[in-house]
Amino acid sequence: MSKRHDKQRISSVRTGATPTKERRRQHGGVTFDVIDRDYHNKILVRRYRAVWECPLDAYVDKGAISVSEHWAGLKFREAYFQAVLCKAAICDRIRKYTPDIGYSPGERVLKEAYRALSHEYKGAVVDICGHDQPARDMAKLDRLKKGLGQLAELWRAPERPAFERR
Repeated sequence: MSKRHDKQRISSVRTGATPTKERRRQHGGVTFDVIDRDYHNKILVRRYRAVWECPLDAYVDKGAISVSEHWAGLKFREAYFQAVLCKAAICDRIRKYTPDIGYSPGERVLKEAYRALSHEYKGAVVDICGHDQPARDMAKLDRLKKGLGQLAELWRAPERPAFERR
C-alpha cells in the first residue's frame, strides 16, 4: 500500500476508545454502561454517555428544581419532541390526501400544557425543556421553576422518583 492511500481513509471510532478529558468535563461528566463481558467476567465493551442529557437533569442535580418539577419537565419535553420536532417526519409518511384523524398523543399533552401554563412562564418552559437551552439568568430559571410547578400540579407529578439517580 502506498502512503497516499492511507491518508484517504476515513478514521472511525476504535473499539475501546475512551472519552477525552474535555468530554469528561461537559454535561456533568461521563458514566458508562457495560455492554459485554467475557466468561471470566472481564468487561469487554463499555458504552459511554453523558450524566446530564438535558439542562433539566443538571438543575435537579444542583437542587434548582424539585424532583416533581423535573418529572413534569421531562414529560413536557417528550410531548414537545413528539408533537413539534417529529411532525415533519410524520407528515412525510402520510399521503397527500389522507383525511385528518385528529391530534396525536404528544399534541394532546402539549395543548393541555399550553392551556395550563401562564403566558409569562410558557417561553422559559419551551426554551429549556423543548429546545434544551440553558437558563441564562436567575429570572429565567425562576420562570422555569414556576412553570414546571404549574405542570407538576396539572399532571400530579410524583414527589419521589420511580428510580434512583446515580
